[in-house]
Parts: sequence; C-alpha cells; structure tokens
Amino acid sequence: MTRWLGQRPVIVSIALLLLTWALVARAGWIGKTLLASPEEVLGVLARAWHPADSGQAVYTHALHTIGRALAGWAIALVGGGILGLLLGFNPRAYRATEPLLEFARAVPPIMAFPLFLVAFDFGTAAFVWTIAVGCLPIMVLAVARGIQGLDRTRQDLLAVHDVSRPLRTVASIVEIMPSTFFGARLTLSISLIVAVVTEMVFSPRSGFAVGALAKDSQISFDTPTFFACIVVIGTYGYAMNAVMRRVEWRLSGEGRRAP
Repeated sequence: MTRWLGQRPVIVSIALLLLTWALVARAGWIGKTLLASPEEVLGVLARAWHPADSGQAVYTHALHTIGRALAGWAIALVGGGILGLLLGFNPRAYRATEPLLEFARAVPPIMAFPLFLVAFDFGTAAFVWTIAVGCLPIMVLAVARGIQGLDRTRQDLLAVHDVSRPLRTVASIVEIMPSTFFGARLTLSISLIVAVVTEMVFSPRSGFAVGALAKDSQISFDTPTFFACIVVIGTYGYAMNAVMRRVEWRLSGEGRRAP
C-alpha cells in the first residue's frame, strides 16, 4: 500500500489537503463565514446536478466562464502563432518589437477591460477580447523566441541539400512545437484567470459567470458556494494543464525516450 501511494503523490497530496481542510473546519479554528467544510461544499456540488437548480448551478456558470476563456485563448493562440512566426523569421522586426511585447505583457489586462466594455457595448466580446489581449503578447514571444532559438546549422544543412524554402519553414515550425505548446499551456491558465477576474468586476448580461457567482456568494457569506466555485474552476484548470503538459512532454521527445 505504501509503495502504491508512493507512486501516486497527487493522490496523497489531495488526501492530505482534504483531511487538513476537514480538521480545520470541524475544529472551528476559522469561522464559517470564511471557511466552509468539505461536506458543505460537496453538498453544493451535488445539489447543482438537480434539474431544479440548473439555472443557478455552479456548473452552468463555470461552463459559460470556460467558454469565454477558451474563445479568448483561441484568438490569442492563432493570432499569436501567426505574428510570432512572422517576427521570428525576421530578426530585425523581432528586435524592434520585443520591447513593446514585453511592455504589453507587463500591463494587467484588467486595465483594458473598461475600454473593451465601452467598445463592445458591454457584451460578451468585451470579456473575450480582454482575455485575448492578456494572452497575446505571451504567445507571440513564445513562438518568436522559439524561432530565434532554432539551430541554424540544421537549416543550413537543409539548404545545402536543396530543400525548398516552404519545406524548411515547415521543419522549423515542427521543431518549435514544444516551445509553442509551453506558451499555449501558460496562456490557457492566464485565460481562465482573466475570465474570472473580469466577471468579478462586471457581470455579463447573460448572468452566467462563475466569477460573478463567487463574488455574490462572498458578499452574502454563502461560503460553501464560494468554495464550490473554486473547486470547479480549479479542477478544470488542473485537468487542462495536465493534458497540455502531456502533449508538450510527448512533443519534446521525453515520452518516446521513456522506458
């Protein structure tokens, strides 16, 4: 049993976290207005599956939040990938724009959110484009730096053997896939963070937003619902990050080298 648990540290860490959480909540070291017990949170999550609660279920709110996060992330993924390739293959353009990209990356995207709200008439597009703008500089830098870090000897070797320019470009793109997936994994987490924060600042017209639900439950001291929002979003973020890490691991060749 000990050996089995030793090979599964994630299970051990989650079990220890739940045990500590339950003990602290039961001992009353932290008031119920600040900390709900695991049983209360599980009760909220279980009731959310009931059809009568479908309108306000935490899962419904989370699905809308995740949808906006994925939409903004997809825009940054495509736009950042294309722009990163263009800058990466043009060293002079990359050197000229890198300071601007670093500056844009340092600016919190929430500062641009009010501008997007006005520009898009307080619609869903304001949330999506705020997420996209927050992720775009990171994605561009990840792709461009991957291109800049390519082994030029390999490119010269392909040129010596009369490999066409389009094929050399494709070979370069394949070579930077691990770097691209690292940027994609990083921006995936950022997209979810920006999505929740913007919803806490301004609730979407649809009313479905896990950030708004968490803020409202916090104000009304509905601590179990607040922690249920954290559990649902945290679980999604962990699962997506694990999938992306697995793909990145495979692309880097470590999976093929593993016994």
